[in-house]
Amino acid sequence: MMNPYEGIDWNSALRVASSSHVHICNQKDLENGYKYGLRHIPISNYYPSAPYDESTRPSDFRLRQHWPAKRTDGSTIEPPINWNDIITWQEELGEAARSTLPFTEGGPAFSRIPEDIILSPNAEHHGFTNSYAHICSPGSSFISGNIDPGGEKYRLAAHGFVIGFGGTWQESFEDMLTHLKYPDAGGITINHPTWFSQLTDDQVFEMLDFDNRVLGIEVYNDLSGRRNWFEDPEFVAPSELEQGFSLNMWDRILTSGRRCWGFCVPDHSVEKGADWNGRNILLVPAFTEHDCLRAYRHGQFYGCLKDSGLTLRDFSATESSVSVTTDRPATIKFITEAGDVKEIYGETAMYELPKSKGAPDPVFVRVEAKDDTGERIFLQPVMYKNIAQ
Repeated sequence: MMNPYEGIDWNSALRVASSSHVHICNQKDLENGYKYGLRHIPISNYYPSAPYDESTRPSDFRLRQHWPAKRTDGSTIEPPINWNDIITWQEELGEAARSTLPFTEGGPAFSRIPEDIILSPNAEHHGFTNSYAHICSPGSSFISGNIDPGGEKYRLAAHGFVIGFGGTWQESFEDMLTHLKYPDAGGITINHPTWFSQLTDDQVFEMLDFDNRVLGIEVYNDLSGRRNWFEDPEFVAPSELEQGFSLNMWDRILTSGRRCWGFCVPDHSVEKGADWNGRNILLVPAFTEHDCLRAYRHGQFYGCLKDSGLTLRDFSATESSVSVTTDRPATIKFITEAGDVKEIYGETAMYELPKSKGAPDPVFVRVEAKDDTGERIFLQPVMYKNIAQ
């Protein structure tokens, strides 16, 4: 039996709103994330896929790139790299790109960071030679890619530079894990697996089996939930019942006996202003970066949409039962590989496990709760059988 919430003191644990996948490129975006509750923010930008912190100056990426630039012929340009020296084909560029050249010094991305925010290294990596996946790594300082969105704005792709990582996802995972800030905290997340990356179950299994620091998948991605995918004639709708959610895939993964945490994230929605959905509520003993990233590593968090109203107050799991308490009446569902096995309305609910030869019969049990405001919370699973990692 594996219960990620074992040992949590529910009376004293701090609840910290975080996101493992959120794009915040400037002060306005940061203030919007702060306004709607984020306090631990592993910012996950790309172009380049580089961590942002209080000292980040986007101009440094353009004038002093401090990691190699990969080319499609397998060669690299070693740092430091000033892209003014390389982009000599201005006549090929559109007006928007030409107007930014030559690149010049600029100020920091963030002019003011509130004292009660913790930033952690992270980035969104992509452009793998053997997968369309997008991958984040909260707690990792690994950098990949270059300044050019899709390789198109500055036509770097047309001039022989790779888009994104430019190698296999396995190679990138090794790099991300090597650059983790803490050996016992943080890890790798698999982004929007059904809606954008359109990964198969087997592809996700292979990633989860690669290393136990591959933590899980996004079970809710707000940008995927808001985007009209069906205007794209090439888009193949996933077998999910709700747009933006990957709950069906999550249950299939858990049915295989693999440990897989479920993440709820805003993705690009914070950049778009107004309210947005997708938070991970970390359960930590203290408001420190190490404790926040440890919560991600060990599954000591739950996902939700808004972190407003409905809150998880207690959780326990034994060989006989799983029980949950919320701070207000809600529809509480217990889910196993057999589907929704129990639903009750109230502040407390318990599911008594069926037994087989004296042992718990389910492979996993996870819990969801929803109140009348539309808030939803998604607890991490308790694994009872065939734990693969």
